[in-house]
Amino acid sequence: MIKLAFFNLFRRKTRTALAIFGIVISIIALIVLNAVADGIYGKLDKVIGAFQAVVVMEKGAIDQTLSKIDVDLGSKIERISGVRTVVPEIWGIPQTVDNKPLQFSQVASPVIIYGVDIAAYRKLRGSGWIGKIAKGEMLSSNDKGYVIIGKTLADNMHKFVGSVIKINGKKFRIKGIFKTESELLGNIVVMPIEDARKITGFPEGKVSSFYVELINPTEDRIIAKRINYIMGSEAEASTASDFSETFTEIIGKFRMVALAIAVMAAFVAAIGILNTMLMNIMERYKEIGTLKAAGWTSWNIMFMVLCESSFIGILAGFLGIVSGLLIAILISQFGIPALVKPESVIQAFLFAFLVGVLAGLYPAWRASRLNPVEAIRGA
Repeated sequence: MIKLAFFNLFRRKTRTALAIFGIVISIIALIVLNAVADGIYGKLDKVIGAFQAVVVMEKGAIDQTLSKIDVDLGSKIERISGVRTVVPEIWGIPQTVDNKPLQFSQVASPVIIYGVDIAAYRKLRGSGWIGKIAKGEMLSSNDKGYVIIGKTLADNMHKFVGSVIKINGKKFRIKGIFKTESELLGNIVVMPIEDARKITGFPEGKVSSFYVELINPTEDRIIAKRINYIMGSEAEASTASDFSETFTEIIGKFRMVALAIAVMAAFVAAIGILNTMLMNIMERYKEIGTLKAAGWTSWNIMFMVLCESSFIGILAGFLGIVSGLLIAILISQFGIPALVKPESVIQAFLFAFLVGVLAGLYPAWRASRLNPVEAIRGA
């Protein structure tokens, strides 16, 4: 019976292929969008996991590159109990690097300008946003026109200690190369804060944020609340937990969008399967009538038709997963993080199988209700 159901699909190859194609599209959407969500979250999780400080930026700002706060707030934050060191920062995304504009492939992991008060930064016990210096040296307070860059950027642009990099048309000499666990931080260009202010056009008296190192890192939530109380509407402090919750919420919404797209595509595909199965039944009235006259029960007929629609879902699930994996690999070559987890593959396959089964329920019930005598007559 199962063998018969499988070969029935190939009687009308074009019709079956179109029904399969509809589900394949929904599975590809589910696999690829979830892969991008998992890839981005994986990179951010490494950054957040290594973060042991409090960041203070403009209230309501999404991230540091969109924040502007008064530089004078730094001295106010330093006087708060539990604060060890406050480092003013300017963050920005360059328009050009070595006279080349930002490319589409760099959007997921863009080159980032990180202007920092070097004197304050060198007081940190930890490494802050900058990893360990792999080659060369860390910047000193009087290093105007010098930068250190992440290893990812150095590898991608074939840079080395002593070479020149042009940011927004201005030349900088590379003094060091640092290494981090996350690619998101590997594309940073670190420079003195005044250099960053000039090449980004950042307003005088303003900074993007403050990196606040704590005396006791385990008290980050307590001190963040203390800073928020004192700052009021002037600024907002965030901890690693806050960043994690925010990104988890964003990724969760992204997953919901991916599921909604897949469901809409699956609904269209289900209509296609329904139409395919109904047409198949209409063309096989006499065959189904003969099978029932030969002793097949209504349950046997229903099971056969359900097997046919299930096979469509299974084939579509397999093809959709393979196509989704290939597309995820392809987009990762363009710098877009994509991580396909085993559970995503299993969920996608079950989703395709379920669509096939549900779409075949009505045609199976209708086929099981055929009167054998009328069906044989071709009624």
